[in-house]
Amino acid sequence: MGSEPKILLSIEALSFEHEPPSGFMLNQFKKSNSLFLEDYTVYLVGRRPNLPDDYLMDKMAEDYAKMIQREFKGPVDVVGVSTGGQIAHFLAADHPDTVRKLVIISAAYRLSEKGVAIERRAAEYFQKEKYGKCMAALMELMAFSRLKGIFIKSFTRLIGKMMIRKVKYPNDFLIEVRADREMNFKDRLSEIKVPTLILSGELDVGYTIDDVRTTAEGIPNSKLILYKSYGHNLAMSNREQVFKDALEFLKKN
Repeated sequence: MGSEPKILLSIEALSFEHEPPSGFMLNQFKKSNSLFLEDYTVYLVGRRPNLPDDYLMDKMAEDYAKMIQREFKGPVDVVGVSTGGQIAHFLAADHPDTVRKLVIISAAYRLSEKGVAIERRAAEYFQKEKYGKCMAALMELMAFSRLKGIFIKSFTRLIGKMMIRKVKYPNDFLIEVRADREMNFKDRLSEIKVPTLILSGELDVGYTIDDVRTTAEGIPNSKLILYKSYGHNLAMSNREQVFKDALEFLKKN
């Protein structure tokens, strides 16, 4: 999206299939990133399809680094949401020449214990091709009231079967959630030298407020903004404020 010379690379969050977004997900991307278009051309980049079994966060980041060097010939501004934010840790630390500034949204140096349990259960459903139950399990990462949560999980279970049909490379999702669960970047946070903004909802189940604070404290040149009453769906439920804060950070010299 956009036609400005400055590049903003958005690293896609967890996805069931590694292909360009369409429908609802494409519309959400457009809404979220329209604010950047006066200053940037924005690229949403997912992972390559048909991942090998040993393809964890470091190798995902290596692919992004190669792509940035090939396509853009120099460092770009990077936004990573959730799984995209986890990958961004490795990109900034292992390939500092590819990142000018970094924004991490709804992610931390590790996934919480509850997040690990949720993603493991979702993976088990996915392996059995119970896609509705898989999506409903992932909804537990969001911060909803009890009644709203029951409704959303039930609705998600119904539409999940329609949204996800036969997946060409089912291993891609399973490898991604395994990479989520196994990541622990705590001892390497100080290796991220680029200016970094961390945005998180205080009610995030997948990335706890304590782990988010630890992440911000471990990155030398970082700033943390916490949003009350928001959970893991921060980038959608508080879209205008979150991306306004991100743009202000990116534009600041």
